Amino acid sequence: MRNYAIQYHRLRHGRRGLILELWPNPGAGTMLFYPGTMLSPFQYRPLLAALREAGFAVAALHLTGHGLNPHSVGFTFDDLLHDGLEAEQWLHKAGLGPVAVCGHSQGGILTLAHAAASRRLAAAFPICGVLPQQDEAISLTLFRPLAARRQKLMAAINALARRVPRLPLPVPAYLSLRRISAGARHIRVNRRKSRSSYPLAFLASLFNARLSPRLRCPLYLFNARDDALFTPTLTLSTFDLLRAPCKRLIWLPGGGHLAAMNPQFCRYIARTVAAACAGLGLPLRLEATDAP
Repeated sequence: MRNYAIQYHRLRHGRRGLILELWPNPGAGTMLFYPGTMLSPFQYRPLLAALREAGFAVAALHLTGHGLNPHSVGFTFDDLLHDGLEAEQWLHKAGLGPVAVCGHSQGGILTLAHAAASRRLAAAFPICGVLPQQDEAISLTLFRPLAARRQKLMAAINALARRVPRLPLPVPAYLSLRRISAGARHIRVNRRKSRSSYPLAFLASLFNARLSPRLRCPLYLFNARDDALFTPTLTLSTFDLLRAPCKRLIWLPGGGHLAAMNPQFCRYIARTVAAACAGLGLPLRLEATDAP
């Protein structure tokens, strides 16, 4: 992986900070990236580098309460979406458009929300995604046995979140680590600045989110065929619900849920994304040493 000069732009100061990690590429369109659950751009270096090598400028989000920002602040799903929308607006004002958006896992859900809210995106590229209001979405969590009683479950979670909004919940409290890591290979995860838990109020806001299935830009949804978390069945159900000017479902042949951290699959994703964006007229800029 080449070493690129990375810039950090603080769009918002204070405890509710927002930082944009920019991998410049003058003359190229920008790929705005949402990291996954509790993570930051530090955990996605192979994918960000692959996108840069494929001809994009890359702008990765250190979201409120994540990455280089203070982790002690409270936030909601809508706060994280607002971060991305604010970053897109900043990129356009800085002359770094056109802008496409990409994200992995929870970042893929935010990518779908962003594509439904923004009128200026060139395209959306979620790597795993779901509409939280889908009945099947509960299958992602350890609450699957309670799927038939989802309304009562959510009422209990919401009531508890009102009483103890900052109650910290680590990933194993609601997701299966075995399903997350199944099929993963050739990855090295740098834990720098990753979170160890989420406040209960955030998880309640995520579970209660209602995303529009109508996107305002072309959609390219990636998913691994062996993803044990965002299963093919769930992915097909989500894809069928989504409406976009055009949409494609792109299957990765392996790598499980963490395929977006596998260098080989990162290069495949980046080149597929670049081909799609070139067809949509988004400018790319390949350096001589970047050409395959």
